[in-house]
Amino acid sequence: MTQEVRPYDVLVMGGSGFLGQKLVQQLAQKERRVLVSTRKAGALKPAFAALNDVHVHQIREYDTSTLDTLLSQADAVINLVSIHQEVRRSRIDLPPARRGDFEEVHIEIPRRMIHSAVKIGGCRVVHVSCYGASPLSSDARLRSKGLGEIIVREASEDSAAQGHFTYLNGPKFGWGSRLASTVLRLPKLRSADLDHWARIIIETLDDPESIGKIQEAWTDKARVTIYPGKIYA
Repeated sequence: MTQEVRPYDVLVMGGSGFLGQKLVQQLAQKERRVLVSTRKAGALKPAFAALNDVHVHQIREYDTSTLDTLLSQADAVINLVSIHQEVRRSRIDLPPARRGDFEEVHIEIPRRMIHSAVKIGGCRVVHVSCYGASPLSSDARLRSKGLGEIIVREASEDSAAQGHFTYLNGPKFGWGSRLASTVLRLPKLRSADLDHWARIIIETLDDPESIGKIQEAWTDKARVTIYPGKIYA
């Protein structure tokens, strides 16, 4: 049976930020076919106009239908979608209104992304997180980031062999549906370091040894594996 040839090598979710733009530029330099999904396509297209094989796709939101369409077009996905502040906070009094911005962006979007990747199959996943992410954190942003990490990590093709977390009402993966997924934590970004972090993301994407791991990118080393090993210390 002939494997389907997808039109893009890499989907970059959230490619409109400074890091995303550096990442797309470096992927284009490596002659990767890149699909960039963003809510700011009009503003972003001029920045990529001179790059070959880069297409910017306007989205309204990362719902299931949108993610199914996007992931079906690429062999790999790099998720950069993140926020630093939330306007709508999580609530516990009214279930339909309980989901805050951190939960939606850092937990629900990765969850829907993973479900789409499992449904479509054959998709490499690199989920970019941050230092300090932990489901046990007292900080709402870091806590949501940590929970999003677990969703991506648990979908890994070797998570059962290494031992893995569970989470309430999460997807139950069969062996045939597990993904080549990696979580990569980055420090607080500075403009002077963006080229370095973009290069590290691409190295992670291309490294089969990173599959099933949570890694941190350091300035003096390429990557350090946090899990399996020491995690949430």
